[in-house]
Amino acid sequence: MRYEPDLEALRVLALVAKESSMSAASAQLGVSQQAISLRIRNLEKDLRMRLLVRSARGSRLTPTGELVVGWGTTLLTAADEFSDAVNSLRTDRGKMMRIAASLTIAEHLLPDWIARWRISHGNDGPVVQLTAANSSTVVEAIREGTADLGLVETPVVPAGLRSVTVAYDTIEVVVQHGHRWAKTRRVSVRELAGTGLVLRETGSGTRQALENALTEAGFPLAAEPAAVLTTTLGVRSAIMAGIAPGALSSLAVSEDARAGRLVRVRINNLQITRPLTAIWAGTTPPPHIRDFLDVIARTDR
Repeated sequence: MRYEPDLEALRVLALVAKESSMSAASAQLGVSQQAISLRIRNLEKDLRMRLLVRSARGSRLTPTGELVVGWGTTLLTAADEFSDAVNSLRTDRGKMMRIAASLTIAEHLLPDWIARWRISHGNDGPVVQLTAANSSTVVEAIREGTADLGLVETPVVPAGLRSVTVAYDTIEVVVQHGHRWAKTRRVSVRELAGTGLVLRETGSGTRQALENALTEAGFPLAAEPAAVLTTTLGVRSAIMAGIAPGALSSLAVSEDARAGRLVRVRINNLQITRPLTAIWAGTTPPPHIRDFLDVIARTDR
């Protein structure tokens, strides 16, 4: 018999992995830690695999758990899109704002932006349909007309599209506490370029910003990656597990750095700053897109 995944259990596992803490996940979901632990144990029992390692320092995915969460992300996104589509039919609002956003923006900035926009419009505004992907896929969605607004992290504005910078972000190098860079908290551009890193996939704005900055500094990324993962969560987990240092958005590592789960490492004489850019096709965005961009512009960053 084909196995039908427990979507809510996958959501719980992904949230625990993101927060590296069952207590933090239970607080967000409003359920007890025992309920979360039971949900994950049942999922492990169903899959006959160990997915999570619990310790005094928190909870982290096993390598198998990393794969399950990575595969589950696509499934959960599809389930969310299905739910949004059904809700759109139920409410019969007639209009939809289709946003495609790179993963860092989708995870760390869009929830607040959408909430502010929804407050300003009430329940009569268009339904938001969100697709999270890497920056190159977002650009393709705008070119193909499957999204009305794109939000990307690439340092270069795609040709033929209109754009406006909505925020700025920095790329940071981070390591686990046991790594030798954690002692000096500094690394040269040359050594960074010659080190196998945990990276996002080709097409990711985060990876492109890192590669461009190193090339401009005279030291193109030379070493083969230690690992290439398609999610921010996957990169964070791999770095925490000690696979290798990695580079991520400051938005993605701030909580882990404050909590002591990751250590920031400065790059000597180099700071990688990138714009976060809204893109659209055509001369002028539709009125609801202009309203949304106005809300972002008013948001304190």
